[in-house]
Amino acid sequence: MRGKVKRYLHTPIYFFQMGKVGSKSLKATLSAKYRGAIVHAHSYKGMSFSERALLTWRKRLYLPIYVICPIREPLSRNVSAFFQTFKRDTGFDFTEQEWTSSELKDLFLKYYPHKVCNEWFDKHFRTTFDLDIFSKPFPIERKWNVYKHRSIKVLIFRADLERDEQLRAVSEFIDCKIDNWTFANVSEEKEYSKLHKNFCRSVTLPDIYISLMCKSRFCQHFWSLEEIVAFSSHWKGKRGNARDEDPAAFHPLQ
Repeated sequence: MRGKVKRYLHTPIYFFQMGKVGSKSLKATLSAKYRGAIVHAHSYKGMSFSERALLTWRKRLYLPIYVICPIREPLSRNVSAFFQTFKRDTGFDFTEQEWTSSELKDLFLKYYPHKVCNEWFDKHFRTTFDLDIFSKPFPIERKWNVYKHRSIKVLIFRADLERDEQLRAVSEFIDCKIDNWTFANVSEEKEYSKLHKNFCRSVTLPDIYISLMCKSRFCQHFWSLEEIVAFSSHWKGKRGNARDEDPAAFHPLQ
């Protein structure tokens, strides 16, 4: 009991992000070194009562809170999340039949809640931490940034940031040196690994879908136009031929 109380006296870390951005590996890595409480959640309601109470208590007393929020480009993230929540969203199981990539594409477009990426920061992050992240600039070339709001300090970094750079940014952020990774929830170890790889290699997504994702405020805020053209080209079937795309097609929605 004494150890638990002592743990809560240290600044807690809230891993607060949408799913399939690689946060579980970072949480596992920090758990071996960090002495304070570490919370992992995708929404306020997804926290336990004690985790919400700790957050509320520290906010009211203006005690420091660390928030770590990895992000990932919306097209690949949505596809990965679809495989992770396949049974929940479709009602089917991977073991029911030999699924083709074409069949999985149809199920993805029909059942997956595609707006999660575009709405998450407003629906969950801002309402939990009272911080509108889109009102702050993000250094796209660096791929990470720290924001402060009252007693809350937030680290946002892109999942494509080099792993050594992730550890360096996190170590500096929490003032605790982290040297090595502990990997968890790796997709290669899951039952759908082969299906997921085949899907990513062969499936093309509709232009209108790609446009909606890439013109969103979320996508435009954290990725450059050149980067958006590159990953959208992959899902249009132009893998390796991003230069064939017209950048003007990805300007923000008005």
